Amino acid sequence: AVDLRWLAARPIIKKPKLITPEFKYLRTKDEIRRFLLAAQDEDEGVYELYATAIYAGMRAGENLGLQWQDVDLRRRLITVQRSYNSTTKTDRVRYVPILDPLLPLLKEWKLRCPSKTWVFPSKVDTMQQPSARVLQETLHRVRAVACIDERITFHDLRHSFASHWMMNGGDIYRLQRVLGHRSIVMTERYSHLSPTAFSADYAILGVDGLDCPKRVGDVIKLSKQ
Repeated sequence: AVDLRWLAARPIIKKPKLITPEFKYLRTKDEIRRFLLAAQDEDEGVYELYATAIYAGMRAGENLGLQWQDVDLRRRLITVQRSYNSTTKTDRVRYVPILDPLLPLLKEWKLRCPSKTWVFPSKVDTMQQPSARVLQETLHRVRAVACIDERITFHDLRHSFASHWMMNGGDIYRLQRVLGHRSIVMTERYSHLSPTAFSADYAILGVDGLDCPKRVGDVIKLSKQ
């Protein structure tokens, strides 16, 4: 507008600050249990997909792009190297540990899985896409059956993984590598959930010899009865 001489001078405008909303997640182990129990009543593979999302923390496309050749049950490692029609979001291959709750589940699912290629295949043995019902309608139905009040999305299962990792004393730098964050700043959103997050700070403003003021109270005569 200034270049076209519609304005005499360039106005100074302060950019509004965006408030990042608090992320949503399954907050307790009981909520996770109820959610996964409700998922068992859905089509085959739904329970296994949701459990993998919760216990491995991968993005939706990374879960649906997972192939059995990427899952090393002996070494307990998942190689994350694709998502939908491309590589991962950060264009990097990373490795995710198969935690104790997930190991027996994946072993059992590999024996029953209808596909020898895809871990979570479509009904025609192809890779599922972002419009897949399992990421949307099915998840909302499972949430309702499990009586989860918070309206979580599939990506919130990834938040659940990261949150419980920190709440159980996990290392934040290892979490960064597992989640595939380029910057630790992204991972630090979960740091306040650590049980020791502020333990070293409780006495930081302590003053030696500071006593609480003594207050003289009224004397009340008690009845002999």
